[in-house]
Amino acid sequence: MKSILAGLVATLFLWGCGIEEAVRRNDDRYARPGAMDSPLTGIYNTYQFHLLDRYSVTHQWLESGCRYRGVERKEITSGARSRFFVGRDIYEENGKTWLRFEGMTPFDFDRYVRSVKYTSKERGREGEVIDIGFRPLCFESWWVTSHFLRGMLYKRDLASWRAIQTEKNPKGKWSERRVGGNLWLVQETAEQDFNPRPLNGVGGPFQTWLLPIGDTGYTLGMEMGASRESLQYPDAHARFQATFRHLIESVKIEPLRP
Repeated sequence: MKSILAGLVATLFLWGCGIEEAVRRNDDRYARPGAMDSPLTGIYNTYQFHLLDRYSVTHQWLESGCRYRGVERKEITSGARSRFFVGRDIYEENGKTWLRFEGMTPFDFDRYVRSVKYTSKERGREGEVIDIGFRPLCFESWWVTSHFLRGMLYKRDLASWRAIQTEKNPKGKWSERRVGGNLWLVQETAEQDFNPRPLNGVGGPFQTWLLPIGDTGYTLGMEMGASRESLQYPDAHARFQATFRHLIESVKIEPLRP
């Protein structure tokens, strides 16, 4: 009996070690840079919102999602379930931008469309107003290939945006490109001028597409980032460009009827 118990204990001990080893290997797999990179599935979410009660804006994004608040409407595309979100109305009041919730407190949308500022309480910097920039509405990055995609809606005109982008990326060349009914202002960096991967980051200046929304003062921006390391993955680099082109083609801006 003792030998049987001893064998059982040894078996359980080894089995436990096996579980711990499996857990460790799984943890290591997800700890590797790029292990959580999302695949390009070809399935896109659609977002639609009203801006200042004057324009309807529609665009698509990857399955990862964007930070609009809205109501989902089910859509079926090519046998696969995509998601269609009707977003809350975006409006201005008292010098700020809000999402409208009927019968409820509106959502402060400034952090996405205006440069976010806060008053420091740090010792020695008390009362100093610190500008921490914008938060992207839509963002996805891929560590292995050093790419990122970013979607933006800023309260910023084209002239201001062009000046800022030119200062940030003087190697980028500007042009106008018409896609469908939209005339975009585009800054593009040639692949031979790509920067190395940033420290602890991904991507770098590649393509930034800017589209003003009527005369509202708001501009829709779509950006694809890449670095020298991205060129080591030519097939993936081509797929990312095709995906980005699809996002550009998906944008529709339509005036609302009075």
